[in-house]
Amino acid sequence: MDYLEEYKKYQKKLNDLSYTISILSYDLETICPKNDLKRAYEVINNYEIMKSNLYNSDEYYDILCNLINKDDLDDVTKMSVRLEHKEITKERLVPEHLRNKGFKISSDAHLNWLEGRENNDFSKFITSLDELIDYNKKVARYKDKNKEPYDVLLDMYEDDMDQNKYDEFFQLIEKELLPVLKKCQSAPKKYNTDIRNIKFDIDKQKHLTKDIAEMMGFNSDFGIIAETIHPFSNTINKDDARITTSYKEELLFSNIYSVMHEIGHAFYDLGSGTLYNNTPLFGGTSMGLHESQSRFFENYLGRKKAYINHLYELLIKYFKDELKGYTKDDIYYYVNDVTDESLRVEADELSYPFHIIIRYKVEKALFKGEIKAAGVEKYFNDLFYKYFGYYPKNLTNGAFQDVHWTGSFGYFPTYALGNAFGAQFYYSMIKEINIDKDLEEGNFKNIKDWLLKNIHIYGRSKKNFEVIWLATKEKFNPEYYIKYLKDKFNQIYDLKEEI
Repeated sequence: MDYLEEYKKYQKKLNDLSYTISILSYDLETICPKNDLKRAYEVINNYEIMKSNLYNSDEYYDILCNLINKDDLDDVTKMSVRLEHKEITKERLVPEHLRNKGFKISSDAHLNWLEGRENNDFSKFITSLDELIDYNKKVARYKDKNKEPYDVLLDMYEDDMDQNKYDEFFQLIEKELLPVLKKCQSAPKKYNTDIRNIKFDIDKQKHLTKDIAEMMGFNSDFGIIAETIHPFSNTINKDDARITTSYKEELLFSNIYSVMHEIGHAFYDLGSGTLYNNTPLFGGTSMGLHESQSRFFENYLGRKKAYINHLYELLIKYFKDELKGYTKDDIYYYVNDVTDESLRVEADELSYPFHIIIRYKVEKALFKGEIKAAGVEKYFNDLFYKYFGYYPKNLTNGAFQDVHWTGSFGYFPTYALGNAFGAQFYYSMIKEINIDKDLEEGNFKNIKDWLLKNIHIYGRSKKNFEVIWLATKEKFNPEYYIKYLKDKFNQIYDLKEEI
């Protein structure tokens, strides 16, 4: 048997299935009619099962085992084979029937979540959540019986991370940033707060969104922007990057930063480019690194004063009457306002990690068996009160506002970790690039080139902490994140002597 030729045939089949699933999933989340959602999920699940069974088949695993030690493979094939052999060895520990069962459990949970969100009645989803926790515990125990199930899940999204490491990371954030958060939340506002009540025409927002995307280098040759409830990015290959946003008249800046966030995800995937395209090495190496790139564009760049100075001209182009009398400083202080916002996706940079800490602690409690799904609301609300001083008004604004618990556990902590990665990248980048000058001009080229050269180009060929070392010449150091937030909000709220 020509194992290399057979490997290429399997890769083609797997890529075709991945492509199909991606297109159908994007349709489901954007334009699929409500009445057809259940059928759409059934079809997607069938393709997911086909792909999973092919990927984990004895035949494909045998091919990988025969190729893994061959010395005459090109570097990309060699790295791809090793990566997949490692992943499949772990996946095959889970019985096929159990692997396949998970697709339906997750899709049913998603449908129940959508219904719960629409009616603010999550009773069906609570049942689904208990089922999801039990299912994920079983899968995790098959993959590594020597680890706690939650540690197995954390490692799936971020190599070399577990509860002990996350605990240490989040304890640092609580110690250093919680006092700053409390002071900023009670400090006087430095902008005209009437801006909160302005409504912005959605058609104009769509034109503005297109201008911002093109300014960043994201255009219709390879990219598309659609609408959905919960924004996401879906990059299929180097020629097809699909993102989404959500438009609301009263949430112009939510749309702007959602688009910048999702374009950051897309750029990371696209950066692995031609060399790794349609191979297992295409895309990002971990969710923490992925979130570092999305949050980098959204916050480290998008909320900088230099960028606001440029953005202001675009805002006036479309909303001259609405923003009459508002200055660049009003916009800058408004988009960096520290609040007690209940919705994670609308949270400011300083309060954001506490939204993640809450979800991390809830997940830990669920997987340790300290609470069941019915107890999530109280557990979540008590933690929310600790950090924000009030209780969410309902489940849609509280414990079940996020779609992630319809299938992804261990993902949430990577959002905070990604922010910290981003800070370390930021301080390395400013040693080489005048970011403020570029952003004042609306020029993202130098920034994107730096990210491409130091992070994106590796695709999945390097591990998360290896990429951080290569990009910054240092091990991961969360103190950069602490410094960034303290310095920024000290300046905004004039808290230097109090911190």
